[in-house]
Amino acid sequence: MKKSLKTIALVASSIMAVGCGSTTPPMPTLADVNIPSIDGYTGDKFDIKNSKIIVAPGVKLDIPEHMQTRFSGEITTIIVDSGSEVIDRKMASRFIDEIQLKENLSEDYRAYEGPVEAKFAVIPTITDISYGGEYEKSYSTTDKKGKTTHHAAECDYSAKAKANVQIRELPSMKQIMSFNVEGRSTSSKENPPSRSCKESSMYNGVIAGAIGDLLEKGDDDYVTLSKYVGSQGVITGAKTFGGDLYFETNLGRLHGAKEEAQVAIYQDIDGELVLIAEGEMMDAKNVLRKKSYIEVDSDIAPTLKKGMIVMLSGKCVGYICSMNSAIKSIR
Repeated sequence: MKKSLKTIALVASSIMAVGCGSTTPPMPTLADVNIPSIDGYTGDKFDIKNSKIIVAPGVKLDIPEHMQTRFSGEITTIIVDSGSEVIDRKMASRFIDEIQLKENLSEDYRAYEGPVEAKFAVIPTITDISYGGEYEKSYSTTDKKGKTTHHAAECDYSAKAKANVQIRELPSMKQIMSFNVEGRSTSSKENPPSRSCKESSMYNGVIAGAIGDLLEKGDDDYVTLSKYVGSQGVITGAKTFGGDLYFETNLGRLHGAKEEAQVAIYQDIDGELVLIAEGEMMDAKNVLRKKSYIEVDSDIAPTLKKGMIVMLSGKCVGYICSMNSAIKSIR
């Protein structure tokens, strides 16, 4: 563990803060700049495509229901943060009763016959979980200067979880995505009441931590999920300041926009979302209730057009993201 922590420290020390350049004014105060439009965009402010999603917790006989519920809660949070809406639990229950408990997940399901208000069904299922505690007795160490340090006895707790996430289109129930994820968590308690290391509160803590680690912002699978469940806005215009282009989108705070959030810009080509560029939402004064402004690399900016789709990408940048990535890379 000491070697791992040293590695993390080295990674953290190598991260350099990058300045954001000159301060930009509120974009709505600036004059519009003409940019081209994609075919079919008439200049109207397209409505936000705010997806409705069913989150239906999967079932595995040897996994307690409350753990499945916790994982589905994590998925629900991701969807809500992306600006979309999660359908009520009763509908999810009807959905899971109708199709998910059929152990044969072949693709010959009939169309879902329940109320079809949702675009997708997300089925998160914990497939395996293990946890335990290990006692480490107290000990003392003496450094080169003769100073003695006492290390208290402790119980070391750990948990590991594996899960599967399916995304199914409604009402056809056709599976459009399935991926597996893993998570883990550790915790320690000094001077435990016994050597058995069986405190339920500590077990609950590491189990919750492992489930929370299954999908973290910035992970590839988190980004994939965001593409299917996030709200879709469009580029509606552009502004210029200091020789740089900034783009207006109708994706505002009302539908998940957040200052400095990472975004993906797509174009719908033959029914497929094709990634055109990536960018970042601007500061708080440029992220409003019903619209926001984004910036992209200057070499990409001239290729963007009105009507291109803007979504939160689910990517993560900065110090905390680098730390999380470093921790996962040495597990």
